[in-house]
Amino acid sequence: MLYPEEFDVIVVGGGHAGTEAALASARMGAKTLLLTHNIETLGQM
Repeated sequence: MLYPEEFDVIVVGGGHAGTEAALASARMGAKTLLLTHNIETLGQM
């Protein structure tokens, strides 16, 4: 890796539940990474 980073929480899947989980984690102060295949469908059910 060129720029290694550390995260407290990694959420795999940018659907509705994944987006909510990442948001809750970030609001609690955790450094959060959200991974998704397609940014255009982020948060869709």
